[in-house]
Amino acid sequence: MLASLLALIDRSKVFPHPAIMKRTLALLGALFCSVSATGRDVELENEFDFLAYSPYQADAPSPESFLNYRLGSLHTHHFRVQDYFETLAQALPDRVQLQTYGESYEKKDLFLAVISSPSNLARVEEIRSQNLRLADPRQTDRATAEALIKTLPIVVWLDYGNDGNETANVEAAMQVAYQIAAGESESMQTIRDQAIVIIEPDHNPESHDRHVAWYNAFGIGDSDPKSMEHHAPWGMSTNNNHYQIDLNRDAWPLTQRENQAIASEILRWRPQVFIDHHGQTENYFFAPPAKPINPSLPDSHYRWYEVLGRGTAEAFDRNGWQYFVRDVFDIYYPGYWDSWPALHGALALTYETDGGGSRGLAWRKQDGSIVTFRDGIAHHFVASIATVETAVGNRAGIMSDFFAFFANAYQAGLTGDPTRAYLLNPDDDPRLCASLVGTLLRHGLEVGRLSESFSLEVRSLSEGSWRQLEFPPGSYLIDLAQPDKRMVETLFEPDPALDPDFAADQLAIWSRNARRGDGDNKERQGFYDLTSWSLPLAFGVDGYAASEIPSVPVQPVTASKEFLGGSDSWSDEIPDTLSGFGGVVSKIAGVDSGLDSQARDQPAGSVYLFSPLTEGSMRLVAQLLDKDYSVAVSTQPLMAGAVAFPRGSFVVRTASNPDRLHQDLPAFARDAGVEVVASDTSFPARGQTGPGSHPVRGLRKPRIAMIADEGVSITDYGAAWFHLEKRLAYPFSPIRIRQLLGADLDKLDVIILPEGSSAIYERAFGSRGIEKLTAWIERGGSLVAWGSGALRWLQDSEILATRAIGEETGTNEHSPAETSSTLAEIDRLSQKTTIRPPGISPSANPDAMQPIPGAVARAKVDLTHWLTIGSTESYLPVPIQGKSLLQLSALGQNPIIFDKGSDLRVGGFFWPGNSERWLANSAYVVIEPHGRGQVIAFTQDPNHRLAWRATSRFFSNALLLGPTLGTRTTGGL
Repeated sequence: MLASLLALIDRSKVFPHPAIMKRTLALLGALFCSVSATGRDVELENEFDFLAYSPYQADAPSPESFLNYRLGSLHTHHFRVQDYFETLAQALPDRVQLQTYGESYEKKDLFLAVISSPSNLARVEEIRSQNLRLADPRQTDRATAEALIKTLPIVVWLDYGNDGNETANVEAAMQVAYQIAAGESESMQTIRDQAIVIIEPDHNPESHDRHVAWYNAFGIGDSDPKSMEHHAPWGMSTNNNHYQIDLNRDAWPLTQRENQAIASEILRWRPQVFIDHHGQTENYFFAPPAKPINPSLPDSHYRWYEVLGRGTAEAFDRNGWQYFVRDVFDIYYPGYWDSWPALHGALALTYETDGGGSRGLAWRKQDGSIVTFRDGIAHHFVASIATVETAVGNRAGIMSDFFAFFANAYQAGLTGDPTRAYLLNPDDDPRLCASLVGTLLRHGLEVGRLSESFSLEVRSLSEGSWRQLEFPPGSYLIDLAQPDKRMVETLFEPDPALDPDFAADQLAIWSRNARRGDGDNKERQGFYDLTSWSLPLAFGVDGYAASEIPSVPVQPVTASKEFLGGSDSWSDEIPDTLSGFGGVVSKIAGVDSGLDSQARDQPAGSVYLFSPLTEGSMRLVAQLLDKDYSVAVSTQPLMAGAVAFPRGSFVVRTASNPDRLHQDLPAFARDAGVEVVASDTSFPARGQTGPGSHPVRGLRKPRIAMIADEGVSITDYGAAWFHLEKRLAYPFSPIRIRQLLGADLDKLDVIILPEGSSAIYERAFGSRGIEKLTAWIERGGSLVAWGSGALRWLQDSEILATRAIGEETGTNEHSPAETSSTLAEIDRLSQKTTIRPPGISPSANPDAMQPIPGAVARAKVDLTHWLTIGSTESYLPVPIQGKSLLQLSALGQNPIIFDKGSDLRVGGFFWPGNSERWLANSAYVVIEPHGRGQVIAFTQDPNHRLAWRATSRFFSNALLLGPTLGTRTTGGL
């Protein structure tokens, strides 16, 4: 610290200015107050000196002088970070421009700092426009690209605060901005001359501010990992946004407005380098990433990752800091904020620091050393500067390969081997298909709408088979001959290629682990996240691959800047250029008549009816129930007049509702995107079921509560919250377990128990809670639960009789010869000659179930069950991850199962000879009756990452239909 002060005072002789003395005094003040702020274990004399890098422009305040505390002694709130950047831009207006690009759910500004030389910023829009030309080979040939590269600065994007509770990166953003903008060294001037550096200081301000409020209130700098300050209460220290959605998994479905906004801005700039800063790891992590690499990325990406990594390593080696590379953090799943920019051409990377976040002001590491918040900031600072310097030093080569990234992709798309385009058929649910198209536009993809019907041989993405199909007018075409061809194929194909060497390595690890006993430490598998992620499958929209382009007129689908820049969910997820999805559209002409296409938006004399076959139907039901309208559902196909409606259709009787129904229903229908039929008669022209028949059951208005407490998976809770609030627009009560146990449960119809810790559930509920919950279910309550931890607690509590798959296989029941044969087959599959344990443990079980790393499986759907109302296909792709599998229920119902007789793998990695065997004859969901009530148990989160709209429908049915059709309180099915 003393050395830092002397150096600062010495610099003040070179740049005599009051701002220098202000910084000096601030640093002196910090010297006397920092011991209590950083804890007794911190050696202050060894602190990193952020101001030792160069002389600085005198008018620009450093972060420490502006904040009036040393970096790493407090956590800085978002508004103070924004204040600093505004002050820096005011001090250096010719070097720093601020741009607000969006707004978070809690109305916090999302902003960027664009830093470069005065001459570059004076023509920054021209530079941005010319940079975009490098990303479109249709308007730029190689010669033009080479000419542009000679003059254009490289665009480097530094992303901070993605996981807002990883706090060192937001603090580092301020110091990096000061260094690049105000630094007067030759290297900083070179950076400004040859680069546009975009700093995004706080990608996820809500997560950040929650953690900052907690830690600033309770942190004392105790480095003991068991200290309270390292264990914030539930919900206060998460890396998730307002709805507790992990933004660093959401770049694939793009459901959150922060991510929609930043995606739009990245596409507006098209950076060549993109660094996403995170924490906390034992030592610092930077490039190159671990395997596997997304198969759509070219080899040039990995070569440049090596260059960028070596440049950062040199800077760390000069400081004697530890780091690791090529381990843990891959760049395979496209939902990360390194994979997503990488698939748009950037050399995008994750950096992970070792201090800050839940490690707070100080943390004792495994080796006994202390890492401080300030250390974590310093490491991010040095890595950021080193990366920018390396990028600038290799500007021409990086930008040349950036152009080649798009040019080669476009040419491959023209070739169309084996896929030339993808097609979407909107017939089943036009609004849902339009929502998928909106997501594709937010990904920067080009989508066309076909104006005529056509026939084409196509490959089904869900089934994998080729066949001739008829497509209606309004079908959508995604041509692979576009610059972002790599992102197109990534988002569509359900079975992305996996590096064969990586796969063989995982099989070799399995081979070694299979020889070890239950008590042995086993090697970590290299899978980090999902291995399958097709958006059409997730949406439940019919998607097809084609080897040729249909010869019919195509109109490009566009969207406004406002749409692309972020939505508030349901009402804004359809591109503003697409319309016509819903409303009361027609009326039944008479008892023996069909629809009168001329009689539109006329009130019904008897009933309104609408089909359950669209996603919006459940939103419409939810809105009607929430406003206390009477709604019924048909458990059989029915007719009104001569118009047929499928099983599960909804009936709204005029006699059972107030007159305001005629005004509200059309507005609700237009919002939900649902076609409603008005009828003056309830007489069925044929058959025995009409709107007034016995199979048409009046729905109860369910009162819903969801457990929100310690032990609950915060992301699973968040996905259910978002689904209820934004997609269904239906109220629920978040409730802690203690308050639940003290409440009158008979005021509730549904209790949601998200995935969570079985041990914490056991302690929190206790025997009294189990008795109370069981009695409530038996009186008619519906308990909806999912995930291995929640289901294990329900099984241990004897609330759920159905057992988990594989729990009875803890020991090896095979003969030595059978065990050796199984191991030999695993060894053969791995194709790796590696050193293995010399013997086989007596408790080794090579046939034990291996966790499935985020694949997609084919589930069989019971189309006669109330839970599957809205489904028309007997088989449905569903996500499957981990080891959470249920046996088929012997006491209840199994509406969705994994059928032994079918090909279960749709896409992603299955352990050969293991995954399908364990998955076969297991249940995706079971429903057990208990007295007059029921337990609805999903093996997986039905709202998986908010992407799987197809399985979210089952969750909606469980909540809104289950209390009527699944319990015995109203004589359900």
